[in-house]
Amino acid sequence: MPTEHGRILVVGGGSLGLYLAGRLSLAGRAVTVTQRAGSAAPEGGIVAEGDEQWQAPAVGFTIADDRRGPYSQIIVAVKSHDLPPLLPTLAALGDATTEYVFLQNGIPWWWRHADGDGTAPALARTVAVVVHHAVERTAPGRIRVRRAGGERYLCGRVSAALADARDTALQTLVTGWQQAGIPAEYADDIRGEVWAKLMGNATLNPLSAITGATIGELATTPATRAVLLAGMGEIARIAAAEGSALPSTPEARVRRAEQVGAVRTSMLQDRLAGRRLETGALLAAPIALAERHGIAVPVLQTLLGCLSVPLHDKDPNVRT
Repeated sequence: MPTEHGRILVVGGGSLGLYLAGRLSLAGRAVTVTQRAGSAAPEGGIVAEGDEQWQAPAVGFTIADDRRGPYSQIIVAVKSHDLPPLLPTLAALGDATTEYVFLQNGIPWWWRHADGDGTAPALARTVAVVVHHAVERTAPGRIRVRRAGGERYLCGRVSAALADARDTALQTLVTGWQQAGIPAEYADDIRGEVWAKLMGNATLNPLSAITGATIGELATTPATRAVLLAGMGEIARIAAAEGSALPSTPEARVRRAEQVGAVRTSMLQDRLAGRRLETGALLAAPIALAERHGIAVPVLQTLLGCLSVPLHDKDPNVRT
């Protein structure tokens, strides 16, 4: 069976994993979503609400210990802190033609990775995807999709040395996603795109999780807007030291946040739900890079420090 018509495995049943699985299934692809052990398969498959309304009943669901390859695409859509135990297991699920597709925020696992240690898929068959799309998981198998304009799934090889406009396998993947209604695009410089998104993720996400405010509120409130601009400036300086020139300024990025409006970040949703936060990839990793380059990042360090305190309800017996 040709690779482009082969089976697809989506690792992770969160918002983006469900969105991609549903869209690809509706386009006629055989898609399986792997979930944590003990998770039940949602009745009726995947249901999208909001700005997109569709149902994908043919998506298969399985648990982590019951994944049978090989697959033509393995789409990894879990949080960055859930990746370490998964990476060594992925190669056994594919073959020589499998594309390994990663959709994580922040500084990714492959940033300084070198092939040959057997702990991860080969970089030559690894695709990074930087996502600009608001999708929220509202219940098992159900998502709410928001289209505010500018939705993009930017796909690129993880190393500049591997990027090639003649990369037919990557172009086939992008084309297939587009035909499924996913706004995928080829990215010439995926590392630059990682920094461009991190400018927002490393500031808007943590600040929203600390304050409980929406993206629009953070961008339009003078005090929090000032924090965003300062933190984004720190990210821009780290990116420059790493050899990436960002396509937009902090001011332009905050103006885009204004237009998003009353949307809760994924980190705020995770904190309210008591889930583990992606502070490692979004804050600790860029802070470590800043230290390597001798760059001061007081805003990023403050945000990380604030998120180290567990969220709890205020004691009603304490008067303020």
